[in-house]
Amino acid sequence: MKTLDHSSIIALISLLEDPNEIIFNEIQKTIIALDVEGIIPLQKAFDTSNSELQKARITVILSELKIKKLREDLSDWLHINSNDLLAGLISIAKYGDPTLNEQKIHDVIDQIIQTIQPKIKGKDPEEIVHILNQVLLYDFGFNGNTRNDSGMNNSFINKIIETKISNPIGLSIIYLMIASALNIPLVGINAPGHFILGYSSRNVSSENIEDGSVMEHINFYVDPFNNGKTIQPDDFDYWLEQVPYKLANKKYLSANNIAIVKRVINNLTYALFISGEKTTANKLVSINDLL
Repeated sequence: MKTLDHSSIIALISLLEDPNEIIFNEIQKTIIALDVEGIIPLQKAFDTSNSELQKARITVILSELKIKKLREDLSDWLHINSNDLLAGLISIAKYGDPTLNEQKIHDVIDQIIQTIQPKIKGKDPEEIVHILNQVLLYDFGFNGNTRNDSGMNNSFINKIIETKISNPIGLSIIYLMIASALNIPLVGINAPGHFILGYSSRNVSSENIEDGSVMEHINFYVDPFNNGKTIQPDDFDYWLEQVPYKLANKKYLSANNIAIVKRVINNLTYALFISGEKTTANKLVSINDLL
């Protein structure tokens, strides 16, 4: 990997306005050789540029570098840190915004945790879920993105925190991260065409999520996208049969962190595809295949 000082990188990026294709090709090779070192300067240049040619060229280079970094980051996360859901989600969010402020995300989540923690002491499961709904959906204002549930921002945790809206899995992720911090036994449910949560009568672990045995101990389900509605097991089973879905396979619905990250990437892939960025979408498919 080549290294250049910051001023040299900025100078190179400024030359992307030159209409000469030969010059562009040489600069492109040089910047790509910088690897991740070039991502943030490119992003900042894109955000401030008034040149459509320069912005178009930056987009081409940025796309290649960001995909490469996402692949590397998620590979590291998979093998080292997959117990930390937020870390995987931040890697995805940095694909969308390499300059994002991670601390802002942590600060909001910590604030929610501190708000909920004293309220749930001594409460039963239904009361705990009611408190989660009250704090997340009303006090903090999170809600379902009913207008654009397939938009790209639904897959970026920084945008979910910022806008307070997302699709079913995006809202469920907020619940799951809070629940994990407070030892509330919620588990992600990778339902067909939807994503909800299950409240377990036993402690949730990576092992019982992985083997599906946690599904035998779900007291009730929670649908964050539908105002935190609770769903009884019999009603959930009836819904599955209407999909149709074989109840014998229900144990495969519990979602660990890897399954959640894969579904988020699937949603992002679809969003890119319908927006016309099919080449990038195909590259994301290859990344998901690694998980």
